[in-house]
Amino acid sequence: MKLLMRCEHAIAAAHYAGALRAAGIDCEVRNTMLSGALGEIPFLECAPQIWIRHALDEARAREVIDQLRAPVAGEPWTCRQCGELLEPQFAQCWRCGAAR
Repeated sequence: MKLLMRCEHAIAAAHYAGALRAAGIDCEVRNTMLSGALGEIPFLECAPQIWIRHALDEARAREVIDQLRAPVAGEPWTCRQCGELLEPQFAQCWRCGAAR
């Protein structure tokens, strides 16, 4: 097992771990219940951690995380059905459900 990263929140750690698993990288999230000990235990020891099973997966795992953190390129778009202005990362209108 190799420590890949620490996250500020357990939700972020779960999101990243899900993306890693979807990419075929075996991983686990640790320290999701230690936030109550913050102050008694140093932050770096309390923060949720993502561990990968195989050190050889580290480069690919970092690529996956970097892609998740990168801003979405593109221009906002307007829904043809209801006219709602949407951000580029959305493939479906949040207002009426129409596809992009």
